[in-house]
Amino acid sequence: MKRLLLAVTMAMSMLSFAQSDDDAPIPYGDEGDEASGDKVTPKKAKKRRRVEDVREEDEEEKEGEESLASVDDPNVGVGGDIFMGVALLDGAKNGVDPRYFFGLRFTWEFGRLIPDEFLREMFFMDVAWTYAASKEGTTQVNVDTHLHNFTLAPAFTLPFGSKSPAAIYAQVGLGFDYSYSVTKIDTQTVTLGGTKFLFQYGLGLRFRPALVGDGTIRLQIRLEVTRFIRGYMHDMYFGAGAGMIF
Repeated sequence: MKRLLLAVTMAMSMLSFAQSDDDAPIPYGDEGDEASGDKVTPKKAKKRRRVEDVREEDEEEKEGEESLASVDDPNVGVGGDIFMGVALLDGAKNGVDPRYFFGLRFTWEFGRLIPDEFLREMFFMDVAWTYAASKEGTTQVNVDTHLHNFTLAPAFTLPFGSKSPAAIYAQVGLGFDYSYSVTKIDTQTVTLGGTKFLFQYGLGLRFRPALVGDGTIRLQIRLEVTRFIRGYMHDMYFGAGAGMIF
């Protein structure tokens, strides 16, 4: 009798265990865990959700920092400089005519309109006026020529490093040349003037060290080689400039 009761008890226990195992809720998880056969407990799933939430928050913070790069920039990106140097003017008779030149230049760093922190340092534009003069002839007969170049020239810059104040740049521009000449023959003088289309291109080095701690005021130093094409004349300018960028 005892053996019979023991057998019945064991059979009922096995039956109830099988039923409870079939009726148990299925643990949830992602498709990758189900495909691999790994069970994901509620505790693991909750932990995974927390990690994903933290990751999304970090990505949102990074995007916010990148979008605020233009807002936090201490520089407005405008300034100007005075420049001068030697102009190798294309002489009609004597070939190259070396002369002194000087000019004024307004600079706008329009790349600061770009939100990306690296690209915003790569573009600027110059509005410049350059003056040079030459004189050929003798005391009795001579021609005094004055050249005024007006150009608008965007530039592409490659900084030497993400935080470096030095960079190399290439520049291409358009404008016009206003020139006039005074021809003197003894006591007689004749003045002729006119304008010509002007094409400009060149290379240079640009340095922008900060003058104050927050970088709102920077010194601008430039060394450059520029070629001007005015009609059939080709002039080459070797110059250096110094000014401010705010």
